[in-house]
Amino acid sequence: MMRVLLIVSFVAILFGTSCKEKTRVNLITGKVYQDCSTPLSNTEIALKSNTDGITSFSSPIILGSGITAADGTLTFTYELEEEDIGRGSLLLIKSTGFETLISSISLNTDVNINLYRNDISKVGVQLTGSRVFGVNDTLYYGTTCNDEIYQMVQPNAGVIDTIQVQSSMPNSTNVEETFYYGIGTAEFIRSKAIARNTDSSFNKITVNLNGCGTQTDIVLVIN
Repeated sequence: MMRVLLIVSFVAILFGTSCKEKTRVNLITGKVYQDCSTPLSNTEIALKSNTDGITSFSSPIILGSGITAADGTLTFTYELEEEDIGRGSLLLIKSTGFETLISSISLNTDVNINLYRNDISKVGVQLTGSRVFGVNDTLYYGTTCNDEIYQMVQPNAGVIDTIQVQSSMPNSTNVEETFYYGIGTAEFIRSKAIARNTDSSFNKITVNLNGCGTQTDIVLVIN
């Protein structure tokens, strides 16, 4: 009887050890910013599993969360079975819901990342071409990811502006946005109206945004 009990106990220990070996503890670290430089403090950041693509999750669940420190530092852990794979989203938790900071975190791996709530890229605008602008000519321009309208009266060839553009997909690289423009209000309104039309190339340029600390330069050729 004693021998049977010892065998059962040994099997139980092996089983328990096996289960523990299949569980991985993952670490999320980094800093969270309100904009490109201001730390975001005392804010809850949570990791949610995604259900799209190759994943072990049939429904989204919160895997773990942490509160940012005074300097925006974020540290928390979460556990998953070793065979669990997929991607997750880091969410900023608000009293009225949540805000997605990034939606492409690889699960079951340690991650160190800086997150920007307002991920702003610089876009340098250069003008070239044969057209000579008069004193009554105004160049209007904007981007599809925000509603701000920029303008330049009687622009000259060369660098005419550097604008700040917030990405529609924060904390991601090579995010394609559309820069559109027009001489005079009528042409600008037309270019804005069809900027998202993939069949039209009228007065628009595709610009890649890479977030805080980066600049993309574009060239407007107006003849």
